[in-house]
Amino acid sequence: MKKLIIYLEGILLGFVSLAIPGLSASTIALEIDIYYDMIDAISNIFKKFKKSIVFLAILIAGYATGCFLGAISITTAYKAFPLVVVLTILGFVVGGMPEMIKKMIDDFKKISCWLVLIITTALIILFSMVVIEGQRITFVDMKIVDYIILFFVGFITASTLVIPGVDFAVVLLSLGYYYAFTDLIANIFDFSMIGEHLLTLGIYLVGYGIGTFLFSKVIKILMNKYPSQANFASFAFVLTAPFIVIEKCVVENENFTYTNTQLVIGIILFVIGFLLIFLVPKVLKNLKNKQRKRKS
Repeated sequence: MKKLIIYLEGILLGFVSLAIPGLSASTIALEIDIYYDMIDAISNIFKKFKKSIVFLAILIAGYATGCFLGAISITTAYKAFPLVVVLTILGFVVGGMPEMIKKMIDDFKKISCWLVLIITTALIILFSMVVIEGQRITFVDMKIVDYIILFFVGFITASTLVIPGVDFAVVLLSLGYYYAFTDLIANIFDFSMIGEHLLTLGIYLVGYGIGTFLFSKVIKILMNKYPSQANFASFAFVLTAPFIVIEKCVVENENFTYTNTQLVIGIILFVIGFLLIFLVPKVLKNLKNKQRKRKS
């Protein structure tokens, strides 16, 4: 059951990464309480190899599934029903806020924490305002220099998995690789081009893997040394997420349309998403506590 939950969480992270520009997978990881387990597994992969590799293998399998579904949905559900998708995601984001605030209450009197919150929020808003879509790039007739650049694109985008609020899709858009990447994932099973696709994806993933390991090391050091400030910084990313989603997916989306029916469905899914994130972690926590009592 635990492995299935990790797989499903991976699907959610992968789907959000690719399908919803403006919403960070690491932000969602914080919401569903898997972020710190993920950072620990990545940064300690050589120290706790067996435990870390099992956890990451299941999570990555789910992540890959989510990315594939996300790439397909870009041309279907999101374009056809953008408001429904946006409201559903917002339900997940808002649903996790009460639990995060509860963890921060003891540090409300620390001025340093509030400074971190304000500065981080300002930087996120500034980032969201200056990021542009960039030029259109395709993975056709790739040369050696193109593969080298792709390696560094993988390294840079790895930051989106471990730094809350830095969005995978937005970073790819700013670098000009978003549409090329979604096309690659959506057509990964095109066997006439399977060799080129796997080579392209493989080089990207090597850069991504190295970047993820290095970024996770830095993040873990900061979290261990400044835990209270890290919580406030994380909350800043979650706090600004709804505004960034609305900005990128609604305000700046020239093709944004909706009907009253979609609005009603979106509101219903918002409530469901909110309740799932708000209640499920509590239910899981109670189950874990009961299991510990039985063992003791």
